[in-house]
Amino acid sequence: TSGKIDISSIIRVNYDLDITKLEEYKVEETIVIKNIEKNEKTSHINHEKLEEKIEHGETKLVEFKQSLSLDIKQIANNKNYSPKKEKYLNEVIMKTLNAFLNTDGGELFIGIQDDPIQITGIEKEIKMLYKSSTDNILTHIGDLIEDIIGSQYINLIDYEIKQMENKKIIHFVCKKSNKPVYFKETRFFIRNGPSTRELMGRALSEYIKERFK
Repeated sequence: TSGKIDISSIIRVNYDLDITKLEEYKVEETIVIKNIEKNEKTSHINHEKLEEKIEHGETKLVEFKQSLSLDIKQIANNKNYSPKKEKYLNEVIMKTLNAFLNTDGGELFIGIQDDPIQITGIEKEIKMLYKSSTDNILTHIGDLIEDIIGSQYINLIDYEIKQMENKKIIHFVCKKSNKPVYFKETRFFIRNGPSTRELMGRALSEYIKERFK
């Protein structure tokens, strides 16, 4: 080191590196590109830690849902209930995403109870409805976005499974759209405070005129 030797006397240094020792740190090029694209898409989102966002509760930009497809209340209260992918729950999730796109963007957390705030996770849902496969539930989400919102907007919605308090949750990050996005091509939702609201008629036309001018 410079504290022990006169570095001005060093003219040339050669290194031999054994890169096989670095194999565990190898990262695929596609993953790097995906992360770069994700950061570009979500640069507008507040980079507050996820734990802190959850602690602060639901807002115009943050929404919680306990499940994607599984009716938690039916399982708890109805012994005769046969677990299945509930279409109405899927649509509630897509309405929230649609509202984020049409307003100022936002984040949706699945696997979190709202009142009181508690991380419940999605392990039970994955086991019961998706053959214990996280890939299956992520594929289902992609299909829902394509069918209900439209594949042309998939680049505005980033989603992944994350681990919090040793439980799996799904974290969505939606970018603000620069043009109107319709739910099933006919309905239109926005965020109004910490809730999702459907606009119709004159209110819809006025909102679109002002928001997307």
